[in-house]
Amino acid sequence: MPETKEKLVLSTRDFYYIVQVEDIIFCKSENSYTTFYLVNGEEIKVSVSIKNIEKTLDSNVFVRPHQSYLVNVQHIKYIRKNNKGDMVLNNGKTITISSRRKNDVLNFLSNIKQIKS
Repeated sequence: MPETKEKLVLSTRDFYYIVQVEDIIFCKSENSYTTFYLVNGEEIKVSVSIKNIEKTLDSNVFVRPHQSYLVNVQHIKYIRKNNKGDMVLNNGKTITISSRRKNDVLNFLSNIKQIKS
């Protein structure tokens, strides 16, 4: 039997969008709204706080580098080690890692297999 991929229903005023969780690149908070950015370039805005979305999504897959962002680690291309600290996603988007959340991101990375030089 084929493996079923995890899905999420995003409810907007007019539609129920059914998306595969792996297709979510990142979420961006705008007050009480959150926009989902998907691999196909689609953007879906829902009337749910990013804090509630963070509770719904798997904490082993999504990391919160900034109060306004929730990122799917499968779509992180690289993270700069500079003082500012930011991550570049596969779609070219750069997301700043806030100083308050930097340790959270580093702890998250420590749970991923690494090859160090």
